[in-house]
Amino acid sequence: MLAAGAALTLLAGCREETGLRFSHALHAEEATCTDCHGGDEGLRTGMEPCKECHDIDEANPSKACLTCHTRAGDEDYAVSKAPRGRTYADVTFDHEPHDDVDCVRCHGSTPRAESLASVEFPTMETCLGCHDGDEAPTECSTCHARIRRGERPPSHDGLWEQRHGRRTELREAVCRTCHPGPDACRTCHRSEKPRNHTLGWKDRSHGLEARHDRDTCRACHTATFCSDCHREAPRSHAPRNGWIASGHRLQGAADKDACRVCHGRTEASCLACHPQGY
Repeated sequence: MLAAGAALTLLAGCREETGLRFSHALHAEEATCTDCHGGDEGLRTGMEPCKECHDIDEANPSKACLTCHTRAGDEDYAVSKAPRGRTYADVTFDHEPHDDVDCVRCHGSTPRAESLASVEFPTMETCLGCHDGDEAPTECSTCHARIRRGERPPSHDGLWEQRHGRRTELREAVCRTCHPGPDACRTCHRSEKPRNHTLGWKDRSHGLEARHDRDTCRACHTATFCSDCHREAPRSHAPRNGWIASGHRLQGAADKDACRVCHGRTEASCLACHPQGY
C-alpha cells in the first residue's frame, strides 16, 4: 500500500491531516524548489524526489517511514489527496508559463515553513501583480474555469451582501477587477441603509455606535450630517415644559457629555438657570 500512497500526490493547500509531515525550512538547506517541484507534474510531487536523499523500501515499510508519514498500522502509511480550498476551487493553473518567475514571488515565506500548514499560496492580488493587461492577460478565462467578467462568482450568493465585509482575505484590487472606479463601494453603501439601521436606530442605537466607531459612520455621513440633524430637538425634549422642569436634570446628571453635543457650557439658554455654567 505504500506504493499506492506514493502515487497520491502532495498538492498545494495540503495540511497535516493528509497523512504527511514535512518541513520546507529543513529541506531548503539542501535542495531548491525545482529539485522536488518540477517536470510534467508541476507542483505535485510523489516520493521519487525523496529517494534522492532517503533510503526508501516501498515493499517493506517500517517505523522509519513515520519520519514523514503520520499514518501506520491499519492505515498502511496512506497519504490523502488534499481537497482544494474554496479560494482555489475555480482556478486553472499551469506552472510551465511561469517558469521564469521566482518561486518566492508567489509562495512567499514557504522556504521557511516548518510545516505543511504554514505553506504560503498566492492570492488573486498576487496574480494581478503580473496580470495587468501588459505583462500578462487579464481575461478571467486565463485562470478561471467558470468565472467570467459580468457574471456573479459562485461566492456571490444570496448572503454575499452580509458576508463580503467580513471576508478579510479580499483586497480592494481584487474587488476592482469587476467593480472599477472610486465610487464602486459608495454606490451601494450610500444608497442602501445597513441592516442595523432599523426604525429604532435613530433614537436608541446610533449614538452608542458613533461614540465607539466614528470612522464607520464617515463612510456614508459627512461631519455636517450629524450637526444638521442634532439641531433638531431630540424626542426626549418633549413636552418642553416637562423636559426643562425635571427631565433634563436627570439626563444631565447621568451624562453631561450628551448635553454638550448641542449645548455649550456658556449657552445663554442654560446660563439663565446655571449662571456658573454646568
